Amino acid sequence: MRIARFRTAAGPAVDTGFGVVLGDHVARLDHRVASFDDLLADPVTPLSDDPRVPVATLTWEPPIGDHPKVVCVGFNYAAHAAESTRAPDEPSRPTLFARFGDSFVGAGTPVVRPDGEDSLDWEGEAALVVGHPGRRIPAADAWSYVAGVTCVAENSVRDWQLHSTQATAGKNWHRSGAVGPWLTTADEVGEGPLRVTTRLNGAVVQDDTTDRLTFGFAELVAYVSTFTPLRPGDLIATGTPQGIGLRRDPPRFLRPGDELEVEVSGVGVLRHGVVDEVPAFAEVGA
Repeated sequence: MRIARFRTAAGPAVDTGFGVVLGDHVARLDHRVASFDDLLADPVTPLSDDPRVPVATLTWEPPIGDHPKVVCVGFNYAAHAAESTRAPDEPSRPTLFARFGDSFVGAGTPVVRPDGEDSLDWEGEAALVVGHPGRRIPAADAWSYVAGVTCVAENSVRDWQLHSTQATAGKNWHRSGAVGPWLTTADEVGEGPLRVTTRLNGAVVQDDTTDRLTFGFAELVAYVSTFTPLRPGDLIATGTPQGIGLRRDPPRFLRPGDELEVEVSGVGVLRHGVVDEVPAFAEVGA
């Protein structure tokens, strides 16, 4: 089952909703399921009389909670760790950082390259969406707390990321990354290895499989839930493979007009373009 959030424009009003993707339509469930988080916790099968929305008429929203915890894992593929000069040698614990929910857009919406910055880099990843609340979750039970898997373009503004030993400034530029277009439920994805492939303008730039993660899905859920409670709609981005733009010779960063695809096998394909930020300035004396 593929669960999505979306919005549609009906005249001047914007209509938001959620439901299950059925081919070229979405079966709306927000009229009979209280919240998106409730749907994650207890997916329901669409009925014949549930309203259908053509995919062609909607805009995808990130398939995460309204106020999610977004925890990202760094250096989690050995080959990517090797290409990154700041990566720890043989880490005994995951390297984590947090992102703000508003640093992401949904699939099909262009990400924004910050005004005056030219180091926006791609990072394709598979990510876990939490379906059930939990704390100190044993690794053996972790999969039962996961609603599903989605695709993430966990893009980074490298110059700002390298301002210090902490990644926060480079990872949280407004609308710089993307999530979606939907999550595919855990029962459908299965626990087997997933292939993560990133394409820039049609050319493969990253390609690896999740069985090569240093810390696997279950380990990450267990580790993260040890120090913070997980809730439906929270996101754990599991790490990016080798092939980032920063480590190319010469470096190649995202620029307006580029098209990025992140594909996770058995999950879907996340596509987004790139536009430059139009800076907004406060009016003095207004």
